[in-house]
Amino acid sequence: MSLKTDAYYRTVADEALRNTGIVEPPITMEAVAMRLGVPVRLVHLPAFFSGAAINEDGMPVLLLNSALEEAGRRRHLAHLLGHVLAVLDDSQATYPREGRLDHHEADVIASELILPSWMVVEQAAKWFNDHRYLARLFGVTEAEMLSKMRELGLVKSRGLVWDY
Repeated sequence: MSLKTDAYYRTVADEALRNTGIVEPPITMEAVAMRLGVPVRLVHLPAFFSGAAINEDGMPVLLLNSALEEAGRRRHLAHLLGHVLAVLDDSQATYPREGRLDHHEADVIASELILPSWMVVEQAAKWFNDHRYLARLFGVTEAEMLSKMRELGLVKSRGLVWDY
């Protein structure tokens, strides 16, 4: 088994989005799951339980707690899709996955599914780096968008952010 970096897992998410034909925001995780052929079911679960990937006839089915608000369901669905994409990417892996799940890799894939770097760069050029508009366009908070734009070098990491 080879070691894979966060950059590698971001590439896995990028390829998954491009292969599903999603090239513009907003990105709905349900559309990603549907295009990957992974069923998603909203079910009533206890409040402490966000969701799960279960095995149904050897294939993954993603369960989401219907009690979660939309943003929480989106993030958790992206995380679950991260697990599925990590398994699909590993030629030696089988489903259901044996042993310990690596949530870090799923989190990296999820964050890239929600805010794909190439798409943020493309949209930032179209909308003059307006992080507020981009946040609404991608369905994330302004702080999350600003953080992603700083990570990508689109805005400086220090100094003032004008409120106009």
